[in-house]
Amino acid sequence: MISIYDAETEQLRIGPYSWTPFPHVDFWLHQDDKQILENLSTSPLAEPPHFVEHIRSTLMFLKKHPSPAHTLFSGNKALLYKKNEDGLWEKISSPGS
Repeated sequence: MISIYDAETEQLRIGPYSWTPFPHVDFWLHQDDKQILENLSTSPLAEPPHFVEHIRSTLMFLKKHPSPAHTLFSGNKALLYKKNEDGLWEKISSPGS
């Protein structure tokens, strides 16, 4: 397990990470909810209502970033986040900065 939170700086440090492109992402994005639930879950009857939506969102992310070293972690740099005054995580660095 990798720790992504730095208590001293109160920042999240994500990455850099890489993965191989998901070969059948378009196929799965074209499937109906029932197919996604039955084929991409280990326990379809126990999944929460948002399961399929979350899987679709993840598949879209993988499609958008097939090579994260180029699209997310430019220059092999981590993404840094810090909580703002409202308590929400805000990016304090962006790819390539």
